[in-house]
Amino acid sequence: MDTATPSAPARATLRAFQRIRSGKDFQRVYAARKSIRAAELTIAYCPNGLAFSRLGLSVGRVHGNAVRRNRIKRVFRAAFREARHALPAGFDYVLIPRKGVVEYASAAVKAALIAAAKKIL
Repeated sequence: MDTATPSAPARATLRAFQRIRSGKDFQRVYAARKSIRAAELTIAYCPNGLAFSRLGLSVGRVHGNAVRRNRIKRVFRAAFREARHALPAGFDYVLIPRKGVVEYASAAVKAALIAAAKKIL
């Protein structure tokens, strides 16, 4: 009898190459001046010439202390992982939280991303 445990399902992770990290890439997205505003966030985007999409996060100090900013980033990354199948591939996306939002929910951010996907195409 086989006593090996079944492997856990693969986690939907965001790999290092799927993230925007360099300031040069952030500046390229901002210079494209293409953005979509939702109630919770602003989505800046531009084509990246790759076969996959990349995510960048821009959460400034105005949104609270480090604990709060990191929570916003975790919520945004989780929503992007869940919604990336609906977003057009080959784009760089920078998510910027809007001022005045008290709490960010992954479901609301995911819905905003899916709605934005319709406008990008």
